[in-house]
Amino acid sequence: MMNMTDVINLVNTNRGTGNKENLFRMRLLMKKLGDPQQKLNFIHIAGTNGKGSTSAFLSSIVYEAGIKTGVFTSPHLEKVNERIQIDKQNISDEAFIEVTEQVAPLVEEVEEETGERLYSFEILTAAALLYFAQQACDLVILEAGIGGRLDATNIIDTPDVAIITSIGYDHMKLLGETKEEIASEKAGIIKEAGTVICPVMSPEINQVIQTMASENLATYIEINQSDLSHMKLTDRESRFDYKQLTDLTIHLLGKHQVMNASLAVQAALELTDKGYNVTHDQIRKGLSHARWPGRMEKISHAPTVIIDGAHNPEGLDMLKENVSQLFPTDQLVFVVGMMKDKAYMEMIEKILPLAKNVYTVSPDPYRGFDAEDTAHKIRERGFKSEAFDSVEAVIRELKSETHTKETIIVFGSLYLIGDFKKFWS
Repeated sequence: MMNMTDVINLVNTNRGTGNKENLFRMRLLMKKLGDPQQKLNFIHIAGTNGKGSTSAFLSSIVYEAGIKTGVFTSPHLEKVNERIQIDKQNISDEAFIEVTEQVAPLVEEVEEETGERLYSFEILTAAALLYFAQQACDLVILEAGIGGRLDATNIIDTPDVAIITSIGYDHMKLLGETKEEIASEKAGIIKEAGTVICPVMSPEINQVIQTMASENLATYIEINQSDLSHMKLTDRESRFDYKQLTDLTIHLLGKHQVMNASLAVQAALELTDKGYNVTHDQIRKGLSHARWPGRMEKISHAPTVIIDGAHNPEGLDMLKENVSQLFPTDQLVFVVGMMKDKAYMEMIEKILPLAKNVYTVSPDPYRGFDAEDTAHKIRERGFKSEAFDSVEAVIRELKSETHTKETIIVFGSLYLIGDFKKFWS
């Protein structure tokens, strides 16, 4: 009999040893499970940034439409159960244990037959798809982990809709050195006679995606800034029109979330063409009710505290643009914690012109950057910075009276964001 510790050890601990050049291991595991993915309909989402937010908007829309929908996302903020949801409810510990107990012996069989250990993400994906099939979901919103072409989620047949949210520099050792190479990997989720939606990025990137769509006889839909109008952004909500849909409101902050919401709206409109019943009113309600913790999320008013999981160059560019727009005259205190394998100083330098002070804290004792060394490097560049040895210590400082009128932006690793959200409250 398994418990949740056993589940986490299997689905959330780095254990894989196999090559990542094909999906053979994953297909073999799914075959042994009876290929539950073949009983399901999908929206498949890939991209460097914006996958989770787009999933949140979409799941909220289809929830309002009464469509029983499974959602598979990663990573989680506080609890691994967040990654598997049906109708906005996390999978329970009991259900998680039960489905993992069905997958675990077949994992052993695959590993014995192939001589390779499955990666935890592969096992988690298999457990999620089995759970969604057993619960008879009408639709599954499936978020790719890394890339697309060789991602464990890409064992599905043609989805109802594929979405590529953005292309940027991240996981380059796996995906390629140029944005075009990365785009080609992400576009691997496009299947024969499918539909793919993406925003306008650059002519080179969009051409890669459009070519992949053409080769697969898939419908290619591009969303342009000209599709958006009457945009009004505040630190509480954003209002905008998308094509003929007027007076849309979202509570995920930042200009980039308007584009993520538009991707979700277009996907919902495509679903109606495929026989799902989604009304414009349900789209409006779904967008308004959507929440996605840890992404430009306001968790306090005095002081103002925004937490955001920006941890790659494109994410930092978005963060800088958003805080400049939302808080143009505020004195900003930044809290940052990143993994040491990231080009973290290059990213931190993007926000230094906006910073009154920068507090550093390591998000992980083994894989996180050195907070003292990072603070020293920031001071060498002529800016104020102070290192802390724990998230709790940073929060004690920020909750002192000296900070009540400040605006505090916490960014970096989602491990930091999850801990900060948990300990702040």
